[in-house]
Amino acid sequence: MAGESMTRRNYRAPRRSSLGYRRKRAKTSKPKVRAFPKYTGSPKILGFPGFKAGMTRVITRETNKRSHLSNTQKIEAVTIIETPPIVLFGIRTYKMTPYGLKILSDVITNSPNKHLKKVKRFPTFENLDEQIAKMKETIDRTHEIRALVHTQPDLTGFETKKPQIFEIGIGATNPEEAMDWATDKLGQELQIEDFTKEGAYVDTIGITIGKGFAGTVKRHGHTKLPRKTKDGVRRVGSIGPWTPARLRWLIPRYGQLGFFRRTEYNKRVMKLGVNADEVNPEGGFIKYGLVKNRYIVLKGSVPGPKKRVVVLRQGFRSHTKKEIEPQVSHISTISQQR
Repeated sequence: MAGESMTRRNYRAPRRSSLGYRRKRAKTSKPKVRAFPKYTGSPKILGFPGFKAGMTRVITRETNKRSHLSNTQKIEAVTIIETPPIVLFGIRTYKMTPYGLKILSDVITNSPNKHLKKVKRFPTFENLDEQIAKMKETIDRTHEIRALVHTQPDLTGFETKKPQIFEIGIGATNPEEAMDWATDKLGQELQIEDFTKEGAYVDTIGITIGKGFAGTVKRHGHTKLPRKTKDGVRRVGSIGPWTPARLRWLIPRYGQLGFFRRTEYNKRVMKLGVNADEVNPEGGFIKYGLVKNRYIVLKGSVPGPKKRVVVLRQGFRSHTKKEIEPQVSHISTISQQR
C-alpha cells in the first residue's frame, strides 16, 4: 500500500493551448462577422444576432441512424438564446477591386429607431426613392449586398437600451434578387424565422468570458515543476536555448486569457419558439432573468457569458449535414436557483 501511494500519478489532460490562432484580447464585446458563405435560393438574411440567456436540458429522440442510440430518447444539453426582432435600417453594396471589396453605395431609412441615435447619427435623404433608384443603377458593378441591422435590447429584460449595429450578408441567387428583397424589407423588422429553421446547422460567433492576466499553467496547461524548484513551480522550466538567441512562438508564455473572439461551427437548431414560458425556468435564468421574446435553442454550449451578444451565421460547413427536424419532447424548466 505504501508503495502504491508513493508512485507518480498517471495524469493526462488535454492540451489547453492551441497554436491555431493568436491569444489576443478582442477590441469590443460585439463579435465581428468576417465572412458569409455563398448561398443560392430564395433571398434571406445570412446572420442574426441574439442574447445568450443560459443553458438547460431537453429530452429528444436520436435521429442518427448510425448511432447505437438510434430512435431512442436521450438527454441533451442546450443553450437558450433570446432573439428579439432586428430592424433592417440600411443597405450597403460592395464592388470588387484589386485590393478587395470596396463600398459602392449606401442607403439608410429616414425613420430610424429612437434608441439608434445613442449610437450614431445618420444622414437623412430628401427623396429616399431616388437614392434607391441610383443604387439599382449600379447593380451591374455590385459584387455583394449586405444589410445594415441593429438589435433591440430594450425589448429584453435587462437594463441596456443602446442597440448594436451589424452588417449582415444577404443570400440570393443573383444580386438583383437580393436588391429587391432588401428594398422591400427596408425599415422593417426581421424575425429569427427569416434566418433559419429547426434542424438546420448554424455557426455561432461570440466573445468568450474574460479571465484577465493568467500564468502559463492556467493559460496553457503545462505540468508544474517539482516542489524544490528554486525560481517557482508554476512556470516554464526553459524558454529556449542560447542559440538561436530568440524566443520561439511555441514556448508557453503568460498573458491575456479569455475575452477572445471565437467561432464554433455546426450548432444544430433544436427549436425555434415564440412562447417564452416553454423555456423559462422557475425564477428565471441566473444572471439573466426571464426570456420575453422569440428564442432559439441550440445543441451544446455557446461562447460567452450571459447577456452578451452572439451572432448566428449561416453554416459554412453545414453542406455535409442532413437537416432533419429534431423531435424534442420535453424542455426542463426546473429552478436553477438551488
